[in-house]
Amino acid sequence: MNEITRKRVDPGALFTGLILIAVGILFLLDRLDVANFGFIAHHYWPLIVVAFGVRHLLRGRTWNGLWFIVIGSWLQVSVLRLFGLTFGSSWPLLLIAYGAGMILRAMIDSARRREPTEPEDHHGA
Repeated sequence: MNEITRKRVDPGALFTGLILIAVGILFLLDRLDVANFGFIAHHYWPLIVVAFGVRHLLRGRTWNGLWFIVIGSWLQVSVLRLFGLTFGSSWPLLLIAYGAGMILRAMIDSARRREPTEPEDHHGA
């Protein structure tokens, strides 16, 4: 087995490479007048933030990844005005998401810190 096959593939680098290929294809299709990438870029740019979140998740940075995904999703909902939400009307959702994330993280961290209780020793003293 050579050195390359013994090393583990970095999922974050793999994902980033795939994203760059996809963006390159979109630019190429735009230049060839096959697709209107300007429209796609204008309306779906927040998915880049989501992609960074996925990259963080793949690298084991769970909380950072989730936060990027939440922000990117909020941006996407606001840009597309889904459910009638705009940047001005939906920013409180970020406060709610951040607060919920803090509570969830505190609960998970607390559960991880708890050690199983050992039975009390009633035989000696």
